[in-house]
Amino acid sequence: MNQPTFLFWQRWLLAVSVLQIFVGLLIALAPDSVLFAAHTRALAATWFDGGLTDDATALRRFFFGIIGGTIAGYFLLQTLIVWIPFRRRERWAWHAVLWALLLWFTVDSTMSVRHGALFNVWMINIWPAVLTAVPLAMTRRAFARGPS
Repeated sequence: MNQPTFLFWQRWLLAVSVLQIFVGLLIALAPDSVLFAAHTRALAATWFDGGLTDDATALRRFFFGIIGGTIAGYFLLQTLIVWIPFRRRERWAWHAVLWALLLWFTVDSTMSVRHGALFNVWMINIWPAVLTAVPLAMTRRAFARGPS
């Protein structure tokens, strides 16, 4: 893979990672944002007969704080990996991003489906997974013989 093409995909992955840090912070700090209205409606429809009680809203805000912080931390680590060792084509960096993505996506999506929250897979999981998987797929060969 030539350097300009590799750098395009590395920067794509870096941009996605940084964007997701901000998404995580937004989830944690502004759980009632209009950006999450569809998710909140789906949550209410799935478990609360279409409307959230005050207690359910408080619990949702609490969980969004935890989830948002986790998302921000996960993607901060990914950003740091993609920024330097991934750009240097260190194989472990590519594998770290891939396996972390697969573990998160598999566990989160499985639990979402298991609990009847398919909406969470479509609204939350698919986009970061695809936006991360595409550059991983496009850079795979660049790591085949690079530094370990």
